[in-house]
Amino acid sequence: MDGAAAASEGAVAPRTSLWPVLGWSLLDLLLAGAIVFAVGMLAAIALGALRTAGVDLGPTQPALGGMPSLFVPISLLGTLLAGLALWLLHRSRLPANPSPWTPALASAVVGVALALQAAAIGFTALMERFGTPTAGSNLAIIDAAFAAAPALTLLMTVVLAPIGEELVFRRVLLHRFVQARRPLVGLVATSLGFALIHEPLPAGRELLSWALTLATYASLGFGFGLLYLRTGRLDAVVLAHVLVNAVGMAFLLAS
Repeated sequence: MDGAAAASEGAVAPRTSLWPVLGWSLLDLLLAGAIVFAVGMLAAIALGALRTAGVDLGPTQPALGGMPSLFVPISLLGTLLAGLALWLLHRSRLPANPSPWTPALASAVVGVALALQAAAIGFTALMERFGTPTAGSNLAIIDAAFAAAPALTLLMTVVLAPIGEELVFRRVLLHRFVQARRPLVGLVATSLGFALIHEPLPAGRELLSWALTLATYASLGFGFGLLYLRTGRLDAVVLAHVLVNAVGMAFLLAS
């Protein structure tokens, strides 16, 4: 059984209308966004209280409204909680029958991750040579967060945030499109959504630069989505995502 069939095992209903799938997916995204926002607000309140109490929280970031850099890894907990909440909410309605782990699959996961990150880094370097930067606007903030709390920042950006993102975009949203027998639409929609959560606004850059940055993130989401469609394994996609982020962090810290 190939991965696409494995991911859609149990979806015996005929192809369903696209609009309910899009509607439920939008509601899930709104719920996930609300959870992320709530965690961010709670983190801001807690850090503000600590700072008022005289606790040294390290340097602040103007891009974060004067919040300390420590806010970044703490607020990323919201991504993990959002993913877990959606998975717990929908897991009984989205049964999975993943392909078995094999040495070939493990090698493929590593190969896909390295290829995706190499392509993203190469594309970014090429565009910079032409004067059109496509690096994520959050990289400087992440770099500062690492300087303030290296272990926590690595844990959140490389491991826990990818788990939350893959639970939302692949295990819940893309899986829902697969069960509706509309995997291609789901692949495109979740790739675009994945890009927009990483780069939602131009952030002062030209529209072309922003669009190309979105394309970079969307290509990563597309690769993760294809891997999920092929294997039906959330852990395989999470591992690929973790490797991509680990390589990206290594390049960021080495630059």
